[in-house]
This record gives sequence, C-alpha cells and structure tokens, in this order.
Amino acid sequence: MDWITESAQKAKKLRNHYKLHDIDIFIKDQMPEDIDIDFVLAYVSKRLPQHLLRSVDIIYIGQFKDLINRQINAMYEDGAIFVTNHQIDDGAFIDDLVHEVAHSNESAFKDIIYGDNLLNREFKAKRSSLYRILKDQMNIVPPKALLHDVTFNQEIDDFLYKEIGYTNLNSYSVGLFISPYACTSLREYFARGFEQYYLGERKILKDLCPVLYSKIHAIDSLED
Repeated sequence: MDWITESAQKAKKLRNHYKLHDIDIFIKDQMPEDIDIDFVLAYVSKRLPQHLLRSVDIIYIGQFKDLINRQINAMYEDGAIFVTNHQIDDGAFIDDLVHEVAHSNESAFKDIIYGDNLLNREFKAKRSSLYRILKDQMNIVPPKALLHDVTFNQEIDDFLYKEIGYTNLNSYSVGLFISPYACTSLREYFARGFEQYYLGERKILKDLCPVLYSKIHAIDSLED
C-alpha cells in the first residue's frame, strides 16, 4: 500500500540518530531526500577498518558556523566530525566522512605517518615539480612558500584555488598528485591519499605516491 511506503519514508526522514559501529551520529538539520544515510554508513563501515575509527567519538551533520565561515564541507576537531547536510549525492557524503576520518588518525598515528620525515620529503619534491611546471608552462612565478611551507597557507590556497583554479591545476598536477586538493598542504596530501586507498584504486596511489601509500598501508595493517 502507498501509505505504508510513504509512512516509512517519512519516519526515515525524521530520524536523527544513527550509529557507525560505536560512534553516535546526530543529524541536526534535515538531509536531502535522495541521500541514503543507511547506505552511506554501511559503505563506510565496510570500507574502513574499525581500528581507524577509534579517534572519532561523535559525528554531527547539519549547518555549522565554522563550516559556513570557512566554506568547507566537513571538519574534524577534538574527536568530533562535523559534516554539512548539503550533500549532492551519496558519493560526496562518503568522501567527506572518509576524508575527516583520515584527519582523525593523524594524531593517533603521528609517528608512523610523519615521524621519519619521508612523507614530508615526498610532498615537497612534488610541490617543487609543480612549481617548475607552473612557472615554465604558465609563465608566472608561484609563491615561494609553495616550495617550503607544507602547512595550510592562505597565500598558497588563494594562488591554487583562485589564480590557477582547480580545473587548470588538475592538468598541471597529473602524474604528481592524486587530485588538485592534495597539493594544498601535507595534511590534505595524506587525507586525499587515505580516500584513494579506501575508496579508489590502491595501485594508482602506490605508483603515484609510494611513500604515502606505504604510510597508509602501515596504519591499515595495525589491525592485524
């Protein structure tokens, strides 16, 4: 009967508490009707080892000032993941969640990921190559910070996002980075690699970013 289906859909829409393993998920603001949160959570649960979720205590979904002010879709802070409810599809929602889970593991496995400085060197080498490509092919001089600052830098972010543009940057960064966003900082380099490892083709990551692949493989193997 149609009314049964409609009632079930309405109840699902009004539901605001979910679980991802032991992690509580609260929906503050309503999700789009075409987002299947049960599918999203089941997919993330299947893809990510449970030990890599231990640094996440809670997940909030909705409209939050920090997300709006910083014009970002998601963030991880003090054990909590905040994700916008304005999701274009299930895939984008999955990407946002997995990306922030990646950031949640940076502190927990800091020594493995960053301790020997190898990931830093790989990232800087790729940044240097990108610097030369942009300088030679676009006939512009990128900010010097692109060569040495691996942290988030507003000047670099504005240059890559506003001056070059991610569409153009994609063509210049092919063969160096998994995606244009991975160029922005060492932390985003790690997080995008984490997404590729669990949601994409691992061989591509291994061939393109061998050190990054080895770091993620190392924390993945801790489950054993």
